[in-house]
Amino acid sequence: MREVLWVGLGFIWAAGHGGAEPLADAVRHAVTTNPSIQASRAEMRASAYELLELRGEFEPRVVLQGETGRQRVDDPTSLSAAENDRTTSRHQLGLRAELVIFDGFRRANLVYANAARVDGSIFSLLDASETMALNATEAYIDVHRHRQLLEVAKRNVATHEDIGTQVRELVQGGRLPYSDELTIDDRVRAARLAQLDVERALRDANARYERVIGRRPGPGMYVPMPGPPPSLDQLTRIAVKNSYRVQFARTQIDQTRYQAEVTLSDRLPELSLNAGVVRDINRNGVDGTRTDQTLGLGLRWTLYQGGRAAERRALAERNSKALAQQAVAVRDVRELAARSWNSYRTNADRSAQLNDQLRINRLIVEVYGDEFLAAKRTLLDLLDVERARFNVEFEAVGARAGLAFSGYRALAAQSLLAAHFGLAKSDLALEPAFQSRVDNKPGAIFDVTIEPLK
Repeated sequence: MREVLWVGLGFIWAAGHGGAEPLADAVRHAVTTNPSIQASRAEMRASAYELLELRGEFEPRVVLQGETGRQRVDDPTSLSAAENDRTTSRHQLGLRAELVIFDGFRRANLVYANAARVDGSIFSLLDASETMALNATEAYIDVHRHRQLLEVAKRNVATHEDIGTQVRELVQGGRLPYSDELTIDDRVRAARLAQLDVERALRDANARYERVIGRRPGPGMYVPMPGPPPSLDQLTRIAVKNSYRVQFARTQIDQTRYQAEVTLSDRLPELSLNAGVVRDINRNGVDGTRTDQTLGLGLRWTLYQGGRAAERRALAERNSKALAQQAVAVRDVRELAARSWNSYRTNADRSAQLNDQLRINRLIVEVYGDEFLAAKRTLLDLLDVERARFNVEFEAVGARAGLAFSGYRALAAQSLLAAHFGLAKSDLALEPAFQSRVDNKPGAIFDVTIEPLK
């Protein structure tokens, strides 16, 4: 019931700001334009292009080579006396083509590894987008909170100035000593100093907002309260299932496994189909032209190379590292879910209690004000309860902001915050399905059109 109450209060707190920049607009602008997201998006696109670049591994390699210069050959057993030991010009032009037929599945595993890398870069971008959405939300709420605090500080100064006016009248009428006038003057200056601190903090919040969002905050802001998160168990389950960080860790496991297969492919033979034509003029001291044409199979097989046992162990350890990093990611996500849940519960209870306390403090201030005018309370009594009311109101504003941010943080823990603000995955990144596209058919990836890369 208390959570429902404070959800409603959240909407009341957000109301009354016509012509405001909506929180969703600010978050979308930050996620789509922030340079750090642009850098992650460029990295994702580069990874996709590098995958498509592997097409060349499956197609023939054609090399045109040429040479021109002077040559002197001293070989009396092979050359005639007229041709031996003399300097002549020499020219060569050749065209050679090579097509790898079998390479120990190196190319296939290279495609699989790079497809996993592309999916990993996509999940990394989506995770960065969630983080950016949360940072933008925090920056927005922080500016709104400081604007609310500034209003509280201004009302505090105005209240003390009103009390000061009453005190001076009572001092002049002989009902209060002059020391009370000095006391209220001191409190007024203290209230103004507190307002200066809030104004500085607001300027700092504005600067952070401009860095994160990419533009200055609008003249009016409001913070709609998100719905309460589900139970801790459900929140944790959804967070682990949806976590882009966990999904990124899984692609690292696949990438490590396929990269190991690429390394091990060197132990198998490489078979290629070779063809070429070379035309020589005055080659090796013999006058005239000569044309060589070749067509055949080429074989290259490293039968022995030291360090292979250590190589296998290193690959196994890298796979163990990737598995351990996935376990770390799962634990981190579970902790984040628990912290988000704890933060929301605490802020909900704290907001409700501060609201009750603020209502009581306002009544106390009103009663003490009447009793002060009736000479039943001293000025210090009135100033003490007024300061207590100010402190509680100050904390209540922060608690409402904390409650709102806790709700959005719970969405981010579930990797649902960007979607909550209307940002679909397709608006942010490519579809993370490159591994499934190349499963057992590595050449299929080269027939895929990647629209966002146009």
